[in-house]
Amino acid sequence: MNAIPFSWMLIGGVLAGLLLGAIGLLLLLRRRRTLDRLLQKIAWEQLADVIIPDDIDGEIHLDLALLTSRGILVLEVRRASGTLFWGDQLESWTVLDGSRRSVIPNPLPGMRARRHAVHALAPRVPVDGRVLMLGPVTISGETPPGVMLLEELVTAFPARGKEPPPPALREAWASLKARARPI
Repeated sequence: MNAIPFSWMLIGGVLAGLLLGAIGLLLLLRRRRTLDRLLQKIAWEQLADVIIPDDIDGEIHLDLALLTSRGILVLEVRRASGTLFWGDQLESWTVLDGSRRSVIPNPLPGMRARRHAVHALAPRVPVDGRVLMLGPVTISGETPPGVMLLEELVTAFPARGKEPPPPALREAWASLKARARPI
């Protein structure tokens, strides 16, 4: 019986690991492209990973701000895989994926602060805030308020149309852009 040399087993293990890593990366890039396409459908413009002043002499980070037909949408993206267990008053939420358990900070209080900061810079237009759960996620029980899955994004925020945004939205967006700075 021929034994496989250890070096060949090691090389095979490394190649298998690289293959699995490449597949994971491709799936992640595919999800990101899907998100980018959906955002282009619903928004005329977007700001990504910016800092804006809050209304108490500080600063706050925005994952995404989108100029949509319904006003400005502040979108916080959380990537997860598994079943989300949550509570309004909990500091942390839990995601169970088989035997894996991960904990994410409750995004709702932060979303309220982000939405409030954007509204302070653009007070004359509607400002909405949502947490987008990106990835194969199911939610245990009811969906948390202000949280949505990717497929719900276009339903909640329809396509923007071909005409430019109304003047009030353009002015509010210009005000937000002028105060935003990249990370």
